[in-house]
Amino acid sequence: MNNKLFALKAGQRYTISPHLTLEFVRSQHSIIDTVFPVLHTPRGAVVYANDFKLDRTPVLGEPPDFARLRQLGKEGVLALIVESTNVSEKGRCPSEKIARDLVRDTITSYEDDKSAIFVSTFSSHISRVKTIAECAHEIGRKPVLLGRSMERYSSAAEQLKLVGFPESLSMFGNRRTVDRTLRRIMKTGKDKFVPIVTGHQGETGAILTRIVMGDTPYKLERGDKILFSAKVIPNPMNYGQRYLVEARAKMAGVRIFDDLHVSGHAYREDHYEFLHLLNPQHVIPAHGDINMTGSYAKFAEEIGYTLGNDLHILRNGQKVLIT
Repeated sequence: MNNKLFALKAGQRYTISPHLTLEFVRSQHSIIDTVFPVLHTPRGAVVYANDFKLDRTPVLGEPPDFARLRQLGKEGVLALIVESTNVSEKGRCPSEKIARDLVRDTITSYEDDKSAIFVSTFSSHISRVKTIAECAHEIGRKPVLLGRSMERYSSAAEQLKLVGFPESLSMFGNRRTVDRTLRRIMKTGKDKFVPIVTGHQGETGAILTRIVMGDTPYKLERGDKILFSAKVIPNPMNYGQRYLVEARAKMAGVRIFDDLHVSGHAYREDHYEFLHLLNPQHVIPAHGDINMTGSYAKFAEEIGYTLGNDLHILRNGQKVLIT
């Protein structure tokens, strides 16, 4: 690319033109170092808020910058483009600390177990990977990250000093190296390791899928455990693939632990708080299908917004002119 690249941290601004300024406001999500981009215009600010949660007790990083969000609301927010993913979920989205407790409670309960413990989560979810690795270390097993994306994300986060892993952790991404490592785990003793792997969506070629389908040197046995620290991303393909992985694993006598997870997306009461922090003149639900954006519209109407007036539902490629 010939375009100039500018590094912008949360709390900083970049002047695009005499009338446009970009600001990053600290946020929280299931990936680290996230921000709300805020575009300042002569008419007011446009806030882009997709992929966020209002986590006051995160495992990595700081909580969202509530003081700045409140100040933006007082300065004037012209439009809020906001995710609608979990607006139908009642209450508030649990903190990542809750997921840490769920994972820790499950893993540490098998401290004296001799069977295998595999954990699958999002490779980009560094705080979750950190939790799993620390729990493995706590029960005397070596955490091993397996898979290209696992190695890529975690090594990058470590190099940027955004996370610290236990010294016993190792990571391998290359397919041949992964297979060699799995062979070594079988030989050394599966009770000495906790492999942290991709494949919770049942993706073809992912490490867990390959193991379950018998496409690696590793042999699953009765009593081995697979912990899913991630939910299935809702589409028919993922549901079908995940079902096949679980079914094949159960045929081998593997014990399945599901939903050791909390979402990275705001729930209904988080959205209620967020709207009252920003008080936007216009609201544009996004980041969801028509059921999700429609649910957000119903929610926003309960607060006082009117569809077609200051509340807008758009399809991809559509525009709205705010005058």
